[in-house]
Amino acid sequence: MRSLLIASLLALPALALAEETAPAAPQKLGVLPFASLSGDVPARAGQKATGMLSTEFKNAEGLQFIDLRKAGATDFGAADALNDARKDVEEAKGHRAKKKFRLAGESLAKAVAAYKANAAHIADIGEVVDAYALLAAVQYNTGKDEDGLQSLKTALALAPDRDLPLAATSQLFARVVADTRKAVKDAAKGVLQLESTPSGAAVVVDGVPLGNTPLQVKDVPPGLHFWRATLATGEVLGGVAEVQAGKTAKVSGASQSKDPESRVLTAVSQNRLDADVVKAAQELTAASGLDLLVFGTLSREGKNLALDAFIYAAKGGEVRRLSRATFDTELLSAGVEFFNIAGTLSSKGPKSGDAVKVPSSVAPNLGPSGVKVAEAKYGVQPGKGDALDVGEPETAAKEEGNRKPLGDGKRKPLKKSP
Repeated sequence: MRSLLIASLLALPALALAEETAPAAPQKLGVLPFASLSGDVPARAGQKATGMLSTEFKNAEGLQFIDLRKAGATDFGAADALNDARKDVEEAKGHRAKKKFRLAGESLAKAVAAYKANAAHIADIGEVVDAYALLAAVQYNTGKDEDGLQSLKTALALAPDRDLPLAATSQLFARVVADTRKAVKDAAKGVLQLESTPSGAAVVVDGVPLGNTPLQVKDVPPGLHFWRATLATGEVLGGVAEVQAGKTAKVSGASQSKDPESRVLTAVSQNRLDADVVKAAQELTAASGLDLLVFGTLSREGKNLALDAFIYAAKGGEVRRLSRATFDTELLSAGVEFFNIAGTLSSKGPKSGDAVKVPSSVAPNLGPSGVKVAEAKYGVQPGKGDALDVGEPETAAKEEGNRKPLGDGKRKPLKKSP
């Protein structure tokens, strides 16, 4: 009995040593998409930066990366409505071929209304352009010349340099298209200003990516224009804006989601860290079983980008600011910065960075209203040069093979409907 007691006492130091040297459980870590703090941050820079940093976390010792990405939701109602619109257009073609112009006009009116109501989900603006062009032809066929001219102007304002397939079916209509196109191009232009909450949404106007919100688009032809803004969370906003010559049309959209991720992104994109950010981070870490949550923003710093990143530590409920990282706009030099961030969290865990007193600013140098408005030219994707000029307008005898070839960096013609 005595020998057994002595053996047990001798074993205690060994057990204590084993406990001291046992490896700590890896910290479970997740990353939210980085929001854009200014409109002049290149499109998809936040998404790319998030992906690059996530890769570093996956390879870091002492960290267990948890992917928080959600599968993109499909709006089946919008998809069904757009499919019905396409059927209405095909039906209208059949009615027009049989000279049933009233029925053709009714089908096209339904199609156009569906396109406008579901503008955020239209992948190919060309089908909208062709629907308006067909409606114009039907209106001209029935002597409604004023209505026909307005519908044709709408089609050409949406795609000023796009050939209209319908123009090749009639020399008279081809001349009308050519004259109207010239009038649309020569008309005084307007401005379209787009905003979103949270900001930093990737904007597409009439099928062309133009940058991030807040965004001011110049040289916009007067008329209706279809816009779409995709938030960092994947949520899609959109609609139809009417631009008038010499005036600025303003449109805005806000996230309808109240989930923790959207609340964090909305706040930080407005340059604020507040109590609701802490509460949302707490809800998200609890739901996902995370120890650490990384979030932050990208903004311009001279010719470079700056990343203001933070961690929320579930144990203790504390927000801490990581060292500010800067890199080029193409993120070619970002790898080293992200490697260092991952190394810091790997070694220091919830003690990384400096504690932040809430409420506070994300980027103090910008101030509470420091979100910058970016600028873009209508129809020209930033960094891609001037919009495509396809040359002379259509004539009845113009063939597909006579079109000018597309040059690199030019706006591509939209797809034609069959």
